[in-house]
Amino acid sequence: MKIEWTFSMNQPWTIDRVLDFVSIANRYSCQIYVGSQGKMLNAKGLLGIVSLSLSLGAKSSILLQLDGADAQEAFEQVFIHLQSGERLSANVLSHSS
Repeated sequence: MKIEWTFSMNQPWTIDRVLDFVSIANRYSCQIYVGSQGKMLNAKGLLGIVSLSLSLGAKSSILLQLDGADAQEAFEQVFIHLQSGERLSANVLSHSS
């Protein structure tokens, strides 16, 4: 299953939020990528996500891509985490590969 989700951030990510996001991503075997302006990074790599979070400002648009057997479960957990402190506008495209 492949899922693509675009959302807008209302505020920059804190380091705690980044650490939690990477921790959640690493619980799943599916591929998870996150990016902005055409640059996609592996969501399971802490340094890349820290770098991305520092480059994003408030109101940034983020693309999240998940692909693999447990993509739906991973998406649900990432969505819950991101929703806990953000007001999100999401467009979800889901299809089986």
